[in-house]
Amino acid sequence: MLLAAGAAALLALPAASAHGAGAGKAADDVSVQIQGNPSRVDLLKKVFVKGVLTNPGPTDNVFITVSASGRELFRKKISPKPDGSLKMPLEVNACCRYVIEAENAGKRGSTAFKVDVPKKLSKGPVARLFNRSLQGQGFHTGTKGSRVTFGTRLAIKAFRKTNGMARSYSYRRSIFQKLLMDKGAFEPRYDEGHHVEVDISRQVMSLVQGNRSVHTFHVSTGASATPTVRGKYTFYMKQPGYNSKGMYYSAYFIRGYATHGYHTVPNYPASHGCLRNPVSFSRFIYNWVDIGMPIYVYN
Repeated sequence: MLLAAGAAALLALPAASAHGAGAGKAADDVSVQIQGNPSRVDLLKKVFVKGVLTNPGPTDNVFITVSASGRELFRKKISPKPDGSLKMPLEVNACCRYVIEAENAGKRGSTAFKVDVPKKLSKGPVARLFNRSLQGQGFHTGTKGSRVTFGTRLAIKAFRKTNGMARSYSYRRSIFQKLLMDKGAFEPRYDEGHHVEVDISRQVMSLVQGNRSVHTFHVSTGASATPTVRGKYTFYMKQPGYNSKGMYYSAYFIRGYATHGYHTVPNYPASHGCLRNPVSFSRFIYNWVDIGMPIYVYN
């Protein structure tokens, strides 16, 4: 909860903290608060961090550390004004509980507030942040713009499948919160330069650099009667455009098995053994894959 201004907002030296609230502020303390003392702040709202260093020296600095849900976002050095006051703008672009700490020579003050993430998305800066947050966790949207596009919805579905949620295109506030905490990415099993991993159990495919997933997609693998092969393979042939079977921008990794675009990519295994990917992302996947690149297919 947000610490109130005044004595409740103050974390003084141990000697000073032994006094009650009515004892007043120590002669050498530091305090910090958010202007207006809000307990909750909307995502992407700009607020001001305000503080006071009592009896500042000419070379005194205050170090401000901003954290969100236990993750340090940044640390900044501020020189207070001659009267000890300081002020710093802050854009709220993380989740879900902010803590702002001020420090000067062992003296500390802190304050906190919670972040309100929207229940629904519309076009604008928040939608842009959502798209960029999906991309930041490796879920390919095809856009970093300020609108919720079909590519955004495909990325939501990939996120949901990766994290064991209901397989739909629907936005949920909990998805945004997790992304803003840098969580929810596909975790590769292998560390082998540029490669592709396919998790049949979750019906997702990820393009991986080293041990970091950079582009994860919703896919549909082979139906039970025509299952996709498991194991490690290498891409040996690429075929642009459509072929006679309706496969779009195909990259083959063994015999007739390929990852390719298709007009339908259901939530469940439905292909003749190939890895169906969304047509709107097929060219991107095709261009990312190189001949000789490894692909791992597993449950």
